[in-house]
This record gives sequence, structure tokens and C-alpha cells, in this order.
Amino acid sequence: MFGRVKSLFRVLAGLTLLLSLPLSAAPAAIQYSAEIYQKLPQGGEVTGRVYVGREGMRTDMTRNGERMIQQVDTRRGVSRILFPEKRTYLEMPAGRTPPDAARGGEVDPCQGLPGAHCRRLGEETLNGRPVVKWAVSFNQQGRQIEGTQWIDRERGMVVRQEMPDGQRMALKLLGTEKLNGRRVEKWAVDMEANGNRQRSYRWYDPELNLVVREVMPGGFVREMRNIRVGPQDPALFRLPKGYRKMAAGQGGGGLPR
Repeated sequence: MFGRVKSLFRVLAGLTLLLSLPLSAAPAAIQYSAEIYQKLPQGGEVTGRVYVGREGMRTDMTRNGERMIQQVDTRRGVSRILFPEKRTYLEMPAGRTPPDAARGGEVDPCQGLPGAHCRRLGEETLNGRPVVKWAVSFNQQGRQIEGTQWIDRERGMVVRQEMPDGQRMALKLLGTEKLNGRRVEKWAVDMEANGNRQRSYRWYDPELNLVVREVMPGGFVREMRNIRVGPQDPALFRLPKGYRKMAAGQGGGGLPR
């Protein structure tokens, strides 16, 4: 994802805009906690923990020697970044709620995405799997982007995407595996832009309905380990006492207001 690969990902930013998995502003269907791990191409590592519960989502990690906590509070519809050492925090509206994957390919992929418009084109079969085809139009940095998406009916995930300028993305199910004691599906992800091609891999957990491991070109790896399914303490997703709110743009070292 860095060097030559990084430039390809920059070109693919528009193509993958609707593929990203944002922090959900909706209550989780399944509650769990897990360790998170990232291996960077330059050799560094990032570790932390993630908690997903009825009242939100929380990620704890240490970056550049500073501990950071990100909360999504579904009760209030806000997202926060907390800096425990300074007992300060930033707050902003929570990100959009992703389409309900339980409804599969029939859910409008533009649901909850301001300025985006989707039109159902019909049903097809890709790599032996039923999919729903959608025309997608959205605005990116002042430009109107149009493309086509094919959404897997069972998984509710985008398994193919094409843009008018030739940018393409396609997922293919390779099979099932055991990963950290859980049954997962391994998917190949092929991307093409400006004549450049690359392949990455994703491991999808059907029970949790999310990607629990990714391996990308250049040595970038991220995954969730030691997943524990079960209720989470609501206090994890609420603002602790004694924290002071900062103005946007101040960052961890800014003066609280």
C-alpha cells in the first residue's frame, strides 16, 4: 500500500469509496471484543483492542508513543477521539450507518450516503454466486463519479465494481478456512487502474459480518485476533468523567476549550 502501490491506491480512492467499512452508527447485531494488529510495510507495528457493543464501538491503540481511544457513541450519535494522558477529547458526528448486510444485495448501497444516488439494474450471477447489479453516482471533491456495483445477495458486500475510466475491482471467494479458531471465508481482491494491477486478500467472518484479516501488496497486514463474542460494558462507549473538550483541529496537543 506504499511506494508504487500507494499511488495505485490513490487512484482507486474513488473506486473504493463505497467499499470501505466505516464505524457503524447503528447498534451491533453481535457484541464482541478483539485484539487488533497492523504490520506496516516499513517494518513498524500497531496493536490495540476493539470493543463492539449495543451502545457503540471503541478502539484503543498506541500511536507514536501516545495512547488514543476512539469511541462511537450510538446513544448520542457522536464519534470521539480521547487522549488519556492529557484527559482531553475531540468530538464529531458519527459516520454513516453502513447498509444492513442482512438484507443482502437488495439494500440500496447509497443508503445513508449524502449526495449519492443508486439505481437497481437487475440480478446476475458472478463466479457462481447470485448478485444484484446497481448503478452508482456520487460526488468526490467536486466531481461527479459514476460507476457500477455488483453486490453479493448472501453477504451484502460489493464483489465487483467498474468505473467509466477503466478502474476495476473484483472479489472472488477462494474457499473457507479456520483463522484463530473461527470459520472464515478467504476472498481474493483484484484491483486495476491506469494499466496497473494488484491482488490482496481478505478473510471474512460470516458470524460477525466483517473482514477480520487483510493482506495487501507491499507487506501491509491488518487483522483481529482473540475474538471474544459476548456482552460489552456500556461504560466503554461513554465519555469518562474529567475529560475536557477541544476545538476541532487542535489535536492531542491543543488547548482544551
